[in-house]
Amino acid sequence: MDHASPVEDHLPPMSIPRYDRHHEQPAESTVADPAPFSELESLLGASTLLPGSKDLARAVLRYAEPRIFGGGGLGLEYGPLLKTATRPDLLRTHIAEVAAHLHQARVDLLVVPGMSGYPIGAMYSQASGIPAVLLKKQTHREVSMKSPPPGAFLIPSYTGDGDTLISADMAAVRAMLDPIIERQLQSAENKPTIEIRIAGADEIIDKATMATAITETAPIFCRAAAESLLAGRAADLRITFVAWVTPLIKAYNRSQTVLSERFGIEPFAGLALTSLQIDPPAAGIAGLGTIAFAPGESTT
Repeated sequence: MDHASPVEDHLPPMSIPRYDRHHEQPAESTVADPAPFSELESLLGASTLLPGSKDLARAVLRYAEPRIFGGGGLGLEYGPLLKTATRPDLLRTHIAEVAAHLHQARVDLLVVPGMSGYPIGAMYSQASGIPAVLLKKQTHREVSMKSPPPGAFLIPSYTGDGDTLISADMAAVRAMLDPIIERQLQSAENKPTIEIRIAGADEIIDKATMATAITETAPIFCRAAAESLLAGRAADLRITFVAWVTPLIKAYNRSQTVLSERFGIEPFAGLALTSLQIDPPAAGIAGLGTIAFAPGESTT
């Protein structure tokens, strides 16, 4: 199956759902005749992309490259930009644009999957002032399958073999939700309605598989944490997933369509990749066209 069936956020998980990824097929020959990297600035000058997205286009085409991954097929290696380096000169404007989007959506909590997404998620959190919880990645054998954490799920590893168990640190979630709930309790009259608005943040949305899993399961662990904090106090809980933010989204995998059709969420992405090819190395970017990566600049 492509994704688990939706789970009502008030039901305890009876088993761990599994979300499958499908491999992408690499382009073995030229799919499009790319514009040379030397034309990038003139193309950006004519583009209506946001300023932060223009900076991201420069960065991706200079520091990333297409690559075949063992667990995911054709993908984009962008470690020197979003994983193993922090480049405020390249990301600052995009991060400010994301922070404005999160504030407009009135987000209370960011949910970030695993260590690969945490550098950008932490930057989004700091810029917006919104707390972020990092979902832990473990092998399924490290956690008792008889009593899984609320909202836990399994997903195949993208870069290797085997399944990874994804779950939230419930103590961290409670610590983050505590001031949000107390603030709403103090300002309410009679029986309050506690509203928690969640957003997801990742360094890339490839096939929206991880995004689907988190959108369906984050309300489960947020509700479990909120109910333990309320400890019998009379209140209604309204928990909603309202946004996804990311520097990169693979539009050619229909990622935007998946999130829009399943959850009514229009993801806020710095760049939407419309194609990716390895011979010659090039990427299609919505609003720019297909452009070659910078020759000899890749660090991988």
